[in-house]
Amino acid sequence: MLKKTAGLIAAIMLTATTAVRAQDAYPSKPISMISPYQAGGTTELFARLLVDDMAAVLGKPIVIEQKPGAAGTIGARLVSMSKPDGYTLLANTSQHVMYRGMYKQLPFDPMKDFQPVGQLGSSPILVVVADGSPYKTLKDVLAAAKTKNLTFASGAMGSLPHLTGELVASKANIKMTHVAYNGTAPALTDVLGGHVDLLFSTAASVEQQIRAGKLRALAVSTKERMRSFPDVPTIAESGMPGFDVTAWYGVWAPKGTDPAVIRKLNDAMRKASALPAVQKRMSDFSVVPSNMTAEEFAAFTARQNELWLDVMKTAKIQPN
Repeated sequence: MLKKTAGLIAAIMLTATTAVRAQDAYPSKPISMISPYQAGGTTELFARLLVDDMAAVLGKPIVIEQKPGAAGTIGARLVSMSKPDGYTLLANTSQHVMYRGMYKQLPFDPMKDFQPVGQLGSSPILVVVADGSPYKTLKDVLAAAKTKNLTFASGAMGSLPHLTGELVASKANIKMTHVAYNGTAPALTDVLGGHVDLLFSTAASVEQQIRAGKLRALAVSTKERMRSFPDVPTIAESGMPGFDVTAWYGVWAPKGTDPAVIRKLNDAMRKASALPAVQKRMSDFSVVPSNMTAEEFAAFTARQNELWLDVMKTAKIQPN
């Protein structure tokens, strides 16, 4: 009996030691980061600003994979069903916390089936038109919308750029028709081609086209003007006092992921975000780095979930 007990204790200790060693060894292989939109979109851009340096901190590669479709829910579902071992992550827009306002039925619970890891960064939202557009200011757009139906594009239904457009229309008491795309890249293509009147997008996705003279920036969503575009007025200055919205992007892991693994991932994100080279790279795209812990990011996403679901109700956006 004593021999059996001793053997059982030894087995338990061996299992515990093995688990600790496995935890310490994380990561021991490449990590997959799922971007649930088309290649070339804003989510991928935000991730690529950081992942190589994050991978260097962790000591293993991070591979970005595109799994587009259904406003990001196909890729998100894939991650929610993945093994919670830290090797499959989701990079998504703030839209992740708004899915409940978009869909009556979801194959996952966006707030319960994922562990918040950290924020990739944040960026102002710009209102832009093609260079050949007749609209020179946001006030021109708002005036035109009083007499005709204007269209505005965003990278996804329920995304923060989309809801920013809805908030502008609501505050201005006008009607604009939203045209949703599966990613910012195709939305941008149609705005440049004159098929849609204007685009609401993170600054990171449209800065290069603005500097190249292909797009004209009409307004910025934050309460202060951008350092990179000091001549572009804020939406608040364009007739909507107090208007202040910032887009953000984050990383999630499947529910049940070891808290120690979450901490390692978050530590790597914050260490990478603090590197001068990364901060310079982000600054070039008007992205603000984040220093949130995983716990702070979890609390932040809960607040954002409540805020934007209320905005969707006010805008009368009905879940499909």
